[in-house]
Amino acid sequence: MKKRTLSLLCLAAMLLGLFAGCAKQPANSDQESEASQRTGEIMGSSEATDVNVGLIMGPPSMGLGYLMHEAEEGSTFNRYNFEIAGVDYSAVAASLNQGDYDIATVPSNVAAILYNNEDMREQIKVISIGNLGLLYILTTDPNINTLEDLKGRTVYSIGEGGPPEFTFDFLLDAAGLADEVNFSFRPTPFEVLNLLQEEKNAVALLPQPFVEVAKLLVADLRVAIDVTEAWNGLNMDTGAQSVTTVTVVRTAFLEEHEQAVMEYLELSKQSTDYCLAHLEEAAQWTEDYETFLNPEIALDAIPHCSICTVTGEEMKEILSGFLQIIYDLNPDAVGGKMPEDDFYYSMPVKGE
Repeated sequence: MKKRTLSLLCLAAMLLGLFAGCAKQPANSDQESEASQRTGEIMGSSEATDVNVGLIMGPPSMGLGYLMHEAEEGSTFNRYNFEIAGVDYSAVAASLNQGDYDIATVPSNVAAILYNNEDMREQIKVISIGNLGLLYILTTDPNINTLEDLKGRTVYSIGEGGPPEFTFDFLLDAAGLADEVNFSFRPTPFEVLNLLQEEKNAVALLPQPFVEVAKLLVADLRVAIDVTEAWNGLNMDTGAQSVTTVTVVRTAFLEEHEQAVMEYLELSKQSTDYCLAHLEEAAQWTEDYETFLNPEIALDAIPHCSICTVTGEEMKEILSGFLQIIYDLNPDAVGGKMPEDDFYYSMPVKGE
């Protein structure tokens, strides 16, 4: 049986306790007409405003270099102020709840926990998906190539109580291996990296970009299983995909400055597209803006980080399906109940 050392109820409690001249007008996203279903006017002021954005270091922010560069150059309509909060999403959640951030990135299930927490000072909505699946099974053992090969093995991992755990839980359940693989969770990826170095033929479940770091540290280490490929091989008809991170907005800010949120989404889409097409520039931005501190590793990792900006109905279909999977495994992991439709933001479209 898997061993867990941190309860999800403790996670929820921790989150609560921690808890000028302008160059161009906001562009209209092509996704508005395709993905949005809310009819009405844009809420709040049409004037430019300051937008405070809290980001998690690593994949959630590695595709936003173009956006951050444009903001730094004063080429955006609104004024975006970015803060990189390391890898501690609980600090991001706390600052969001205190009103210090208007927009923030958090793990997908944490967004649901925050939405369902009635003691939150600030209500939130999810506005986009920032990363889909980016997990990989790593080992030097040549005998491990499929999920079935993990039977009876210990897998070292991070992400207890979060998307990594539940993504792999679901895959093991689907393969009939739910009770056949032992998970040993570590609080940081660096501890998992140490185990890969010290223990012969150790097996680890890690996200990018730590996969690339591990390859540099451990001779003959290889990707044995691409978890996203395994997920896609299930051919589910629900539209669910593994969702690692999402972007959320304070509802109060959205109601006061919806145009700023719309511009942020458009710039995010431009940024992720640009970074995926210009890898060397994107990798350098990860160092310039401290979203990741090694541009060489970032260069190798970015194509495998499932960086994206998914909004509207597509976002809702993918994310709600994934949250339903997590809920079925452990309701506490999404705050005890599935989020309602108002959890998902949709851009306004003019009525006929």
